[in-house]
Amino acid sequence: MHRGTTLWRMVRKGRNPWWFSSDGQGRFDLPFPEGTCYAALDEIAALLEVIGPDIEGGAVSENFLSGRGLRRLALPDSRRVADLADRRARGFGVTAEIHTVVPYDLPHQWSLALRRAGAAGVRYHVRHDPSFRGSGVGLFGKAGERKSWNRGREIPIGEELQAKLARDCQIRILALPRAAGLRILD
Repeated sequence: MHRGTTLWRMVRKGRNPWWFSSDGQGRFDLPFPEGTCYAALDEIAALLEVIGPDIEGGAVSENFLSGRGLRRLALPDSRRVADLADRRARGFGVTAEIHTVVPYDLPHQWSLALRRAGAAGVRYHVRHDPSFRGSGVGLFGKAGERKSWNRGREIPIGEELQAKLARDCQIRILALPRAAGLRILD
């Protein structure tokens, strides 16, 4: 991956998008003192990874997204990443299961082996995109925050992006109804 490659990441408001997790909750987390920073190669993949577990009936609450922001980032340095979404990965024993298996024991083993082999990250299919068109990137590095890296630009999840999410994924972002707008029946 070349320096300047556009990456997308959903983050809680006020948080740095460049966080390298080592707590084991992410698919390709490396154990401390190293970690993995997750991003996507397009904005829909970034959205799907965050809202995926919370989609109910083809919708997600705008309240869920109100405390988060979509960040457009530029990769600060060139990196050699293992492409687990490439058919050639099959020759090394990788199957499509790597992108969806839960719990994450197998992906954790792969990320550790790939790091030891010199990879600076992994490219993979995001779990919550059943089309397998959405790609994620897990960047390897020292665990924790990268304060010196450019935080990118926050992109509003406006009408255009919401329309794309509805058109491409049949998912709508809806406001919660107010009590005054509801009719209560006995």
